[in-house]
Amino acid sequence: MKLTKVMMMLLAIGTLAAAQEVYRCRFSAEELAEWQLGKQARGVELDGDPALEVRIPAGQTATYFVGRPFPIEQYRGKWLNMTCKIRFENVTQPPDSWNGTKFMLIYKKGDGATSWIHPAGQYGSSDWQLVSRFFQVDENASKGLFQLGLQDCSGAIWFKDMAITLIDRDNIFPRLTPEDYRIEYSEQVRNEPLRRGMMSPHFGPNTLEKDLPVLASWGANIVRWQMSRNWHKRNDNQDLPEYFRWIDEKIAQAKQGLDRCHELGLRVILDLHVPPGGRNLDGRMNMFDNREYADAFVEVWRRFATAVKGHPALYGYDLINEPQQIGVAFAVDYLSLQYEAAQVVRAIDPQTPIIIESNEWDSATAFSYLSPIPMKDVIYQAHMYFPSEFTHQGVGNRKVGLKYPDPKRNWDKEALRRHLQPVRDFQLKHGARILIGEFSAPRYAEGAERYLADCIAIFEEYGWDWTYHAFRESPIWNVEMTGGVEKAVPATEDTPRKRVLLEGFKKNQR
Repeated sequence: MKLTKVMMMLLAIGTLAAAQEVYRCRFSAEELAEWQLGKQARGVELDGDPALEVRIPAGQTATYFVGRPFPIEQYRGKWLNMTCKIRFENVTQPPDSWNGTKFMLIYKKGDGATSWIHPAGQYGSSDWQLVSRFFQVDENASKGLFQLGLQDCSGAIWFKDMAITLIDRDNIFPRLTPEDYRIEYSEQVRNEPLRRGMMSPHFGPNTLEKDLPVLASWGANIVRWQMSRNWHKRNDNQDLPEYFRWIDEKIAQAKQGLDRCHELGLRVILDLHVPPGGRNLDGRMNMFDNREYADAFVEVWRRFATAVKGHPALYGYDLINEPQQIGVAFAVDYLSLQYEAAQVVRAIDPQTPIIIESNEWDSATAFSYLSPIPMKDVIYQAHMYFPSEFTHQGVGNRKVGLKYPDPKRNWDKEALRRHLQPVRDFQLKHGARILIGEFSAPRYAEGAERYLADCIAIFEEYGWDWTYHAFRESPIWNVEMTGGVEKAVPATEDTPRKRVLLEGFKKNQR
């Protein structure tokens, strides 16, 4: 059954009842005196309420923000929720998807990097809507500044009734086990050798007879088999009968892949890359707010487990790739839904490990509040794309020319170690087996091979399994490609990045 907007609002109010308001602005004349407005912003009255208006004339592509300092230092390490009602007209589409309408808080983190906190940018026209962003403040945050307006576009936007509240994290992400819970592993899982491999390419005519044999010849002993489509689309996969037809195709392909990998001595992690219901503009998975999509997610794994249980190549069920839950879940939270699916799988297949991913796109940071699920033989996965400015340079319109290591930015092996510390803490506290399901560096990044080598050295030191992103998929991260940002060129010899992986694979037991 779908939740109505009223029901969703009541649930949100109940969940956040204990929230403490730390700032509110209704954009009255007195309050606007605290903001830097400039020439293209003014206070107005709309529908009987005061509001802030920002305009960029038609025919221009520009950025205009109004600003106000915010004492972010008072909330270091805390969780905040920022909300505001916005309305906009004739906002042109910006070059980058994260721009357009902008309700944003920026601040400096302890490592000197800037944190930009905002909901997804929008364009076009819209009546009043509530936008929000839920986030944890860096432990060493400073120089907070609100910026409201439009970025890289033209049009008009209005803001009213803005609020910042202090949130109890445990109300949003309830624990499923006690703080001192220790994860239990069967002898079979405890004795599994370390797994080192790569993510699979998208399934195609060359996958079984050409690609997988090459990967096996490199010395990999595991494949993270991704089942994906339309990765960058938003609010898709909502036609459930069509989605399940696609899932049935993926099951058939996965069975072929399992058979071939067994012949080649490779183990397989089944990875559901796109969920029923898709993601909204912020990347949040709609199934966390819609019980129909959540039930469909559980059904996906019932079908998979029924089809592949007992296969000798099967290593684990990776329930959902990079979950993203921002704020309250109106149907079921990201971890509880994975636990629901895990229970269904375990009832069908009592032996194969379950793989759980953390919130915030499976980030290391989110391990600071990840709770183990009350189940035996569960592996916990993180993705390593830090610093993202380096690992994702040149993706979209992101800045290029960044290098690793970089003393000016404090990017070195110890910075990587510090970023991964929440995962290490979780491992030691709960006795967890850890998988780094994705890590990478682009072919054109200076120091890419050093970055990969440092990452792998840390994984090996901590005894973590790892799979590189990805084998013969995107040319950006393909280790068999070379060339600058503009054009990928097949390498005529092993690239430095490939040599790093091959060196790592030498440690594998096959």
